Amino acid sequence: MRIARRPLFLLSILIIAASAYVLGWTKLFVVEKVIIDSADKKVVRDVMAKIDRSPAVVKIGQPLARVDRKQIATRLREMLWVENVKLNRNLLSGELHIEILPRNPIGKLVAKDSTNVETVGFMDQDLEYFYLPREAVLRAINSGEWNDVPEISFQNDSQAVRQDVANLLKELAAKSLKVERVTAKDQLAISTTAVFNDRRLDIAWGSVKDIDLKVEILQRLMELKANKNVNNVNLSNPVSPIVSR
Repeated sequence: MRIARRPLFLLSILIIAASAYVLGWTKLFVVEKVIIDSADKKVVRDVMAKIDRSPAVVKIGQPLARVDRKQIATRLREMLWVENVKLNRNLLSGELHIEILPRNPIGKLVAKDSTNVETVGFMDQDLEYFYLPREAVLRAINSGEWNDVPEISFQNDSQAVRQDVANLLKELAAKSLKVERVTAKDQLAISTTAVFNDRRLDIAWGSVKDIDLKVEILQRLMELKANKNVNNVNLSNPVSPIVSR
């Protein structure tokens, strides 16, 4: 039985080797077109520019099987908003689809120790922190990446406080408040610096409870002529809001 199986085993090895040679070294299955799976034209242009930068990490005519996902991911991670990439190779059409897996930071952490620290912290959608080189972050912000990400300062960090901050940012964004900074002492003392109708306001929300009501009260307060020069609003108790310059 062992002798009978040996030719089959050798045949399998030969088939695998031949397949690897055809896929990786011949011109039968090569890259005919690179497609960036994004509806954002600027993203497509930026990604293609990175891929094509010499030495290009993908070339037309390159065997599809030899396209290196890690090499592409390393190159594209130079754009800080890129977390990773997925590749989809279509052997028949020669199309290489590149799907970008983006980082989605909720906010940038405020450094507590020194402005000279080598990294900048961010909080992502899963409420986890990740850190990137400060120099690279500054370059990215100057080039337009993440310049709208608000700063977040946690004085008493906890998962519950992080969740409240995330919920607050989501609600305020939906109501067209552009948040520049969040300060969270605890769940009952959360405040923001935000732009509302072209006015920069320091707003003490207290907790995120009744946030819809608090935003409605803010809107009504800002419509009053008596409050046209107001810069500070305390909505911790929405029944008795406090305004000041």
